[in-house]
Amino acid sequence: MAAGPRRRRWLLLGVLFALVMALLVSVLRAPSPEQPELVIDALPPIEWSSPPSKETIAPDQDLPRLAVGVYATNISNLDLLDDQFSIELLLWTLWEGEPSADPSGQLRLINGIYDGDIQRFQPVRQEQRPGGVWTLYRIRSAVVKRWQLSRYPFDDQILQLQFGLDDPLQPVRLDVEEDHPFVISPGLLLPGWRLKEPSAYASSLSLMSDLGIPPAAEKAVRRQPTVSFDLPIQRRSLLYVAPDFLGYMLAVGLCCMSLMITRSRDDLILAAVVSAGGNYVFIAGNLPVTAMTGFIGNLQLIVFLGILYVVAADEIIDHHLSSYTPRVSNLLRVILLPSYIAITVLGIVWIIP
Repeated sequence: MAAGPRRRRWLLLGVLFALVMALLVSVLRAPSPEQPELVIDALPPIEWSSPPSKETIAPDQDLPRLAVGVYATNISNLDLLDDQFSIELLLWTLWEGEPSADPSGQLRLINGIYDGDIQRFQPVRQEQRPGGVWTLYRIRSAVVKRWQLSRYPFDDQILQLQFGLDDPLQPVRLDVEEDHPFVISPGLLLPGWRLKEPSAYASSLSLMSDLGIPPAAEKAVRRQPTVSFDLPIQRRSLLYVAPDFLGYMLAVGLCCMSLMITRSRDDLILAAVVSAGGNYVFIAGNLPVTAMTGFIGNLQLIVFLGILYVVAADEIIDHHLSSYTPRVSNLLRVILLPSYIAITVLGIVWIIP
């Protein structure tokens, strides 16, 4: 009888408490009368400086145009450890200004590697054409390339060439040729890679330093005019599966054999551990450390977890459950091999990028 009034009393107290809290929250959120808007109006107005416009940063459009185009003849030495590759190409320029002021002889490959005679700009020929001074160069150079290998061997890369003048402060209007500025030789093949459609565009390189010269009032950042040529390439991933991951395949096979053979299981499991560890050491010797943080590192983890699963399940089933529940032990022994294969395959499919 007393439960009904007591419940209603607690309900009224709860509603009253909720109303008090709502009132308190509304009072705290209300604007304070001690802070009128007159205080803000009394402050002096702030003069915000407008950001530099594109006209300020972009090169002067009144300058004569230097158009650049390239014809790649050979790409080799894709070195993943040293972050570089080598390229041979023909580069042509078309200068629309005075022939005496032609700056094409000052062009250089900005992301190239200068080491002795590795990078060479060899003039081939020069002609005066109706559009301007046309010059042809033959170039051989090693190029810096920061490889992104977290998805190896399912990775795509972009081979970029960036050309600019020796003098980063020289005003020039660099641009790419309008008709087919980047052409790849039909005979150019990269073993293990697919070549995709190249692209070319005018760009700039920001100089985050005044180089000892006080910056002009209208320029926030100094920019060096450049032209960029990009060649996307895609790795043929299936070509790298067998030679690079044979040790992992052997480790999985040894674990399957240890579950099918009742004797000499310890030797097979030890051989699986050595095979997986040796495969990881082999890949680490051929690839930079950044590649170990992606697909390869996850694959190594799956293989070793599978080995631990085989060892733990075999120990529990044969030495613990067999003496207490032989029927359950026999059933688990039958499904142990299929479960290991299914877990391993699903794990590998899940981490494939």
